Amino acid sequence: MNLHHLFFSWFRTIGWLGRFLVATCVGAAFNFAEIFFQEMKAASRAGTHVVDGFEITVCYFGPPASFYPRFLVLLSLLVASLGTLRRSFPRSPVAVLGLSGALMTYVYWWIASYKVFRNLTEADISFINNPEIKQVAYLYQASWLDIGGAAAVVICLILLLERLFDQKTALI
Repeated sequence: MNLHHLFFSWFRTIGWLGRFLVATCVGAAFNFAEIFFQEMKAASRAGTHVVDGFEITVCYFGPPASFYPRFLVLLSLLVASLGTLRRSFPRSPVAVLGLSGALMTYVYWWIASYKVFRNLTEADISFINNPEIKQVAYLYQASWLDIGGAAAVVICLILLLERLFDQKTALI
């Protein structure tokens, strides 16, 4: 049996919830890839450039605030996707732990965003319609894909916890 037959047989056995979890992981991978390539371009432009005989130093101050939360969500969802490989997938504690890690990352990101927005409010800076301050659903430097990912993580976690603690289908 070659690799693609093994992959498709696994994909058939995980059910709709496993497919939804894997699709959420793929969405998080695209979301992280977007910011990763933006940061790679910004880092490659840093350094000393000569323009019209003048030396100009372009500084790079590191990744934005949303880089590491997106990375941690992707890692957590990869762990959760590895939980779908287990035979007892709907009751897999590995998948639940991975999704819990992703949810905790989103919660931490929202708390950190609240602190940023509170500081902006204390400085009398309106952040709601400010074009220089990127926020979606009060998540600092987020996109709608982040909000969709957070909703998908919550839905998957609720369904997996329901199946994990279901007494009728629990293994004896």
